[in-house]
Amino acid sequence: MNAEKTDIRSLSDDTLYEIRKQVVAMHLAGQGRTRIASHLQLSYSGVVKIIKLYERPGNVVPAPAIRGRKNGQQRLLTADQEQALKGMIASQPPTAYGLAHQLWCREAIVMLVQQQTRIALPLRTVSHYMERWGYASSQLQNPDLAKQKIQEFRSKKQQTPAAPELCWLSRKLPPTLDGQIGEIISVINGRGSLRWLCLPVTSNSTDVQLFLRGLLLDSKKNLLVLGLKKEDVTGLENMSLELAHSRLECVLEQDVLATDADAAKQPPQISSWHFGSTGI
Repeated sequence: MNAEKTDIRSLSDDTLYEIRKQVVAMHLAGQGRTRIASHLQLSYSGVVKIIKLYERPGNVVPAPAIRGRKNGQQRLLTADQEQALKGMIASQPPTAYGLAHQLWCREAIVMLVQQQTRIALPLRTVSHYMERWGYASSQLQNPDLAKQKIQEFRSKKQQTPAAPELCWLSRKLPPTLDGQIGEIISVINGRGSLRWLCLPVTSNSTDVQLFLRGLLLDSKKNLLVLGLKKEDVTGLENMSLELAHSRLECVLEQDVLATDADAAKQPPQISSWHFGSTGI
């Protein structure tokens, strides 16, 4: 029974290079191609190819070529399409394009791409585009810090089935506004789900209120937002919401970042608003 031939496509680059060196060494020692193929359990045509590559000018053992597609090759979106989509995300919220989202997230980008290009992108592919455009969670947020603070806060507060979803708010200079002064407001929850909004001008308390309103409308859950500044919560009781019976709780940034010793002296102050027909 013939020994099973080695499938060199399944080998690592280092292993493949070592096999090529063995082929060349046996060839230089005067052994025939058939014997080499039999001894190394390679196909005859594979041995012939390696020797031909070696015998090109220079007589060098051929190193494995870089595998996989080249950077940018076989992308579903063209460079012009990517640039246009980046500009749309940076300048307007999803509602400006008739999308059923108040804030940007992976699902909103899927809808925007479908609307503008007729291309249906999987969520996983959208994650790669987000990273390339500067909108991945690691670029807009500190996800490790967010998860840590959310977990710490959750462990100190008794949780009930109706407990609000915790999320961490952050502000950052935008990656795609061509040097304009502005900010991106974003939140990330304990599962790493990210939502954000680009603001071409520096955000103020009104912008934060609009962001929180959109966050409640998109999430359709009661929320507890960590990391807000004092000025952010000014006037929240007057925030208008179409979504009834929504509860928003907020913890200021200095309270979230306080040490355990500080928290023992003065527990975090939670501000709470209940919107809808039942009032505050």
